[in-house]
Amino acid sequence: MNVISQLPRWAQSPTQKFVDKAKIEGTETSPMDQDGYEKSFQLAAGVVMLASNDEIPGEDQAMGQPGVVRRNGVTIYFEGDSSDAKGQIEVVTTGRRGGIDYATYVHSRPDGFSTLQMVHEDGSIDVNGSQAQLKGGGIQGYLLAGQTSADPVQP
Repeated sequence: MNVISQLPRWAQSPTQKFVDKAKIEGTETSPMDQDGYEKSFQLAAGVVMLASNDEIPGEDQAMGQPGVVRRNGVTIYFEGDSSDAKGQIEVVTTGRRGGIDYATYVHSRPDGFSTLQMVHEDGSIDVNGSQAQLKGGGIQGYLLAGQTSADPVQP
């Protein structure tokens, strides 16, 4: 399963551009500081923790569907192993709250992680993301923020 294909159509293009490290129109990048790193890490860890509820009775409302977790109105799709600290996992979440659609992409790997949060409302997508990589004993990365247009022909 390609987890990006599980995202709503409006979220697929910005996510693929993010993964490909291509420019997402309407966004700007800035260097990652400690606060940005901590917030991004908490998001990534939280999403991976949700994926770890796969096939756990009482936690997963999508029992019998490995790689899919449903819980409290959120659907999580993932590939990889959330319990393997030296492995990698790619996760997307989708949901709707108060008439607003949202989606999250997380890729965790041994040398760092990437996060992308998107909120779709009134034809535009608010985007916040991060890319962090361990290099030379420290963290290098950037933050991404802005607003892009949703393709009007896609739901």
